[in-house]
Amino acid sequence: MRRLGTALLLCGVALVTAGAAPEEEQAMLDAFDEALTAMAYAAAGLTVFAIVWAGFLLMAEGAEERGGGRARSAVFLAVAGLALVLSAKGVAALLRAGVIPIS
Repeated sequence: MRRLGTALLLCGVALVTAGAAPEEEQAMLDAFDEALTAMAYAAAGLTVFAIVWAGFLLMAEGAEERGGGRARSAVFLAVAGLALVLSAKGVAALLRAGVIPIS
């Protein structure tokens, strides 16, 4: 579901900037990049919190019982979410650099 949302957001930015003048296009890409930077910082903080929370879960459940399944899945999902946000930031950087043409 998050991948779909990210893809739709990137397609929306590409469609909005398709008919824009170059300076308007650059301003929109800058604003989009700033929003993604804020999301990256938030995702990094939430990832640290989720890993600490997973450590508490592992201590509470015990490593021997059930193999720490909830804790391991919490760490995996936190890192996967961070990777998703950082990949969106990478795509935005490629758009700004002109590697991926907008129109």
